[in-house]
Amino acid sequence: MAGTAATRTTRPGLKFGAIELGRAFAAIFVVLHHSGSIMREPRFWGAEPFAGHFRNFNVGVDFFFVLSGFIITWVHRGDLGRPERLGNYARKRFLRIYPPYWGVTIPLILLYLAFPAGGDPTKHDPANILRSLLLLPNPVQPVLGVAWTLTYEIFFYALFACIIFAGRRALIALPIWAAAILIAYAALPPQPFPIGFLLSPYNLEFMMGVASALVLARYPIPAPGLLVLIGVASFLALMLFALHVQDDPLRGRMAFGIPSVLFVLGTAELERRRPIRLPALARLLGAASFAIYLVHPVLLSFGCQAVVRLGGRALPPDVASLLLAAIAVTVGVGYHLLLERRLVALVGRLVPEPRRTA
Repeated sequence: MAGTAATRTTRPGLKFGAIELGRAFAAIFVVLHHSGSIMREPRFWGAEPFAGHFRNFNVGVDFFFVLSGFIITWVHRGDLGRPERLGNYARKRFLRIYPPYWGVTIPLILLYLAFPAGGDPTKHDPANILRSLLLLPNPVQPVLGVAWTLTYEIFFYALFACIIFAGRRALIALPIWAAAILIAYAALPPQPFPIGFLLSPYNLEFMMGVASALVLARYPIPAPGLLVLIGVASFLALMLFALHVQDDPLRGRMAFGIPSVLFVLGTAELERRRPIRLPALARLLGAASFAIYLVHPVLLSFGCQAVVRLGGRALPPDVASLLLAAIAVTVGVGYHLLLERRLVALVGRLVPEPRRTA
């Protein structure tokens, strides 16, 4: 009966706009984390803003991973066992990631090639450049540092494509994979690449998102408002005050993955019952979250150098970090409005759309 009730309340094509608010905050958290870490460098301020409380703000990535597993499963759960839908799935995923990413990464690669002394040697390594462009799993940091998360994203997309091809029975691979990660964590020392990549606790967060979507599709979620409150409160409390929670990789992923699940399930259930209309700014920041994530490291680096050269080192670190973060977010929104959508449209015209199937 519970499954029937949930199905009746799920409108076809339902989109969860309220989750955009979480996406916007997650992107801004990552920007603040990097604005704090870059200012610790002696060549800039050599001081950490806000007494180090930005250290945990990189956990916006944990929310993104959970949300990615949820959205992919929610949108494409009807495609499972229908191999003819793979072309449409692959095209959507490709256009979502690669054109905006290339729009930032290719100019950065050209910049490194023009200045051979800039950056560490891996930024000039042809093999790393190729892996970075394709977002292949990588034993070293990609040319655009934050793209390490996208290698996990693309790997998950490929795995989900296999599940679409094989059908729902292939979902059993996910709990087996999760068990392998937990066993490896408990019984083995840290593993080198590529085993360490496959068994990273970050992969558990995609699976949390998949499970959340499957549960939401089948059952109504009780007390969704309470779930949102618990999820937000615990996420923020751990992020702000549990500064060493990420010292243990698995504990860190559980600490922020579980609250992310509570937030996603709660907000999705609330919106399934009644649409939630966000202010225009919140919708814009949510839509621009990927663009903000991509451009902010480059903007923070150039911004720090520019401010220091203009004598801005006199600014208190707290003020300087917020100023630079605000500039990075603003430029990210500009990239979304002026370039990201145009790049997606341009590449979309070059990538043929699969023939529609019934």
